[in-house]
Amino acid sequence: MNKLPPLSDEALVRISRQGGFAGVAALSRPREIDFAQCDPTQRGQVCSLLEACLPVASDAAGRGDQRFYRIELQTCARPAQEELVLNVPEEQAPRDLVTLWEKGL
Repeated sequence: MNKLPPLSDEALVRISRQGGFAGVAALSRPREIDFAQCDPTQRGQVCSLLEACLPVASDAAGRGDQRFYRIELQTCARPAQEELVLNVPEEQAPRDLVTLWEKGL
């Protein structure tokens, strides 16, 4: 995938860290970003970050002891919502993704 779908204020983004030998659920520390709670500048920052993750996202992420960031993107809140999942290897993750996962907006 080389382009994100259009994102409205109904979009939800979930970021978690997965994988590794000790795949302990508590270590994933999921972070959720609700676009309805973000101002336009914050939405733009998140969209830019997601675009930067597209080239490094891989279905092969997480093999063996490799950690990766799982980004789940729901594009709308309706029942027929579309969901996109990006798996970004930890060693290729943009620093801004790591910071967003650790600290939020």
